[in-house]
Amino acid sequence: GPGKDHLHQRFVLMVIYFISGPWTPVEGRLEWGSPVHECEWEGITCKDVEELEAELEGKISELLESGREDGVKIDVPQRIINRLELRQRLVSGEVPGEFSLLYYLQHLDLENNQLVGALPSPLYKLFNLQTLFLEQNQLTNIDAVGEYRYLEHLSVSKNAFQGPLPESFKQLKYLKTLYLHTNAFTGQVFDILKDFKKLELLDLAFNKFEGTLPAELGEMSNLTSVFLGHNEFRGTIPAEIGRCPNLKEFQIDASHKIGGPIPTEFGKLANLEFLKLDTCAFNGTLPPELAECQKLYFLDVNSNDLGGRIPTEFGKLGNMRTLGLANNDFIGGIPAELSQMAQLEKAYFQNTDLDGVMPQEICNLRDRGNQTVLEELIVPCDVECEIPTCCTRCS
Repeated sequence: GPGKDHLHQRFVLMVIYFISGPWTPVEGRLEWGSPVHECEWEGITCKDVEELEAELEGKISELLESGREDGVKIDVPQRIINRLELRQRLVSGEVPGEFSLLYYLQHLDLENNQLVGALPSPLYKLFNLQTLFLEQNQLTNIDAVGEYRYLEHLSVSKNAFQGPLPESFKQLKYLKTLYLHTNAFTGQVFDILKDFKKLELLDLAFNKFEGTLPAELGEMSNLTSVFLGHNEFRGTIPAEIGRCPNLKEFQIDASHKIGGPIPTEFGKLANLEFLKLDTCAFNGTLPPELAECQKLYFLDVNSNDLGGRIPTEFGKLGNMRTLGLANNDFIGGIPAELSQMAQLEKAYFQNTDLDGVMPQEICNLRDRGNQTVLEELIVPCDVECEIPTCCTRCS
């Protein structure tokens, strides 16, 4: 009946609580087991079933009426749990089988728990998940992750995964955000991911992935953030990266097998704000086309094999706050045009072949009343510059 339609989800929550609890709720939220409706408890978000049904264009109604794929059928709660946040709650690391009764769940956060080994099988019954956060556990196996055919957001960072990505990843065609960082994944990850056209955020950093960066990156036109550093990638950044108009952040650092010229096509990315390419093997000159990235506030190309002169066009980068050009082979003087970087806070030119006299216009950025002040200005000792009134030190 309507008064009891939610008892199964209350029962599941209490099983979880008795196995893993008790825990103290955050201020302003009610403790699990309180006599009020479970939708008022900490970490639980509910929606009216009509709202959820409309949002999913009837899919949830069809699922609930027919039961799960394994035949289990339940009453339809009027207030249905669609989001469950259990960060640091499953202290036992145990996931009870009753969890699978919440198969209409859309968002599940199990970050920073004690999950070890394979992802517990009851969680694979949550067919309707759109968000799954498993960061900071000790998981080693998510081979059946492809069961989550509607998944849009997945984080398995900071676990104990090793070896190639499971083939079932290929089924996750709806993924928008994917966090894999800080594991020991290996293999050629883009053999699996290169056709993921809906991806917006991709974080593969701190793994052991190999292979080259594919031209298909340019077909991921929804990308806003890409983090690829601290892997074993080789080759160059494909010019097709310039076909990602929404890209705001791109990072590949500490990757000594990645090099060649920095693509001039970065200059086509009007929304680019953050570009970190340090400690790689990039060579050639700094592309003046980067000056077209008017929103760029962070540029780090430290510790590469770049040479030539610093482009005077960089003066157009009025939002620049951190400029890292150190440990390269740049020559000539530091352009006075860089003084147009009105927001500049940190600039690193040390351990290069730059020389000449530091332009007074840049020194003036060190003292601007209540405006943003250039806090660090480090140069080669061959550059004439007053220390500490203008440059903070030389190296």
